[in-house]
Amino acid sequence: MPAPVPDLRALGVEIARLRRERGMSIERLAEAAEVHRKSIIQIEAGRVAAKISTLHGIAHALGVPLPELVAPVCARHPKSVRTPTPIV
Repeated sequence: MPAPVPDLRALGVEIARLRRERGMSIERLAEAAEVHRKSIIQIEAGRVAAKISTLHGIAHALGVPLPELVAPVCARHPKSVRTPTPIV
């Protein structure tokens, strides 16, 4: 069974919401996350799948845990009936 397609638009909406809630401009968030402002614009628009390091920087700049930031990506996925294989 293939993996569900991530909802990049939902992630972008969440990042934009958190940014505005904190009174941050795109430029200020980009500076704090140490990424280019065009990257923030693309991510907020849901046009790109950001690297985990970029999302980590954004989460840190917004003051939220990374799992909380990326939760909207999988929010609409059906729950798996399988249990994950433990890492050994």
